[in-house]
Formats: sequence, C-alpha cells, structure tokens
Amino acid sequence: MEFSRKESPLFENEKSLFSHNLLAVGKLDYAKGDRPNINCIFCGVRDNHPAVTSLKVYQDEVLMICLNLYPYNPGHLMVIPTRHVEKFENLSKKERDYLFWMVIQMQKMLQDIFNPSGFNVGYNQGNYAGASIKHIHVHIVPRYKEELGFIDIIGTTKVIVEPVSAVFTKVKENISKYTNQNL
Repeated sequence: MEFSRKESPLFENEKSLFSHNLLAVGKLDYAKGDRPNINCIFCGVRDNHPAVTSLKVYQDEVLMICLNLYPYNPGHLMVIPTRHVEKFENLSKKERDYLFWMVIQMQKMLQDIFNPSGFNVGYNQGNYAGASIKHIHVHIVPRYKEELGFIDIIGTTKVIVEPVSAVFTKVKENISKYTNQNL
C-alpha cells in the first residue's frame, strides 16, 4: 500500500517519530534560509570565505573533508570535490575514484575514533532529492546500536553526546593517517 507523505501514518501528526527524532540540531534557521550571502557554501569553505563557518579538516587539489555543521551524529562528515560540480556525472574519472577512495578512508578513520555500529553513506543530487547545496558532496554518518534513548523519544529531543568542537579536534588529530596513502 502506498501513501503520500500527507496520508502516511508516519506523518499523520506533528508528534510523529520522524518529525521529532530524525533531526539535525540547530539546522532550522539554515533550512529557513538564514545563510551567508554567497553563491556556494562549499566554495566559500574551500576559499576560506570569512562569512562561512568552516569545519574543514582536510583539503587538497581534488577534494576537501568537512564535519557537518548540523550533524546527525558525532563524526558526521562530508567528502566534497574542491571544484564546483553539481552532478556526479560531471566528475572526471580521477575525481570519482579519489572521492570514493577517500569515503572508504574516512569510514576507517571514524571506525577507529568512534567505533560506530555502522554507517549511512550517501548523497543528494537536486533540490527535490533533498540537496540544500548544489555543490555535490558525500555524507558519511556514523550510526550507533542504540541511538534513540528515553530523552530522545519522550522529550522529543535528540541529545548529541559529543560537541562538534570535540569531534573536530579528534578528526583533525587523526586525518593525516588516512589521507596520506596511495590509491
């Protein structure tokens, strides 16, 4: 049986599990359009634009790696081509190979640092697919066996167990072990 979002029992009211527990802390203002006035956030990160908050932990001539400013979990990071590209099909073979090799390296690093139970790895291409930034990027979200707890469900709040600043420090201290390897 198929439902539209409006008809689906999962979204039948404001107190659904999805509307209150699958969230990125602090992202509401961003989602409403409270963003720096520049063409591309990721190009701003790449270029160290002063209006952009950057959690960049690595950059070379092909890609950069940033923690997500609005993480779903500690360690949520993104692998982003340094060249502004809006579709994965427009990456060169070298860019594609290196990007996905780096995704694997970042999973290894996050496994060593945070010991998650698994990962969500994915990308959204296009507005209607959930992409809020046109510059393509790959999300890597560490997942944990028992993510939702009592406070998350009863209090309709998600507790992030580690602040982004602590995650940034851990990743920055470890990233060179995973990025300085040959393909």
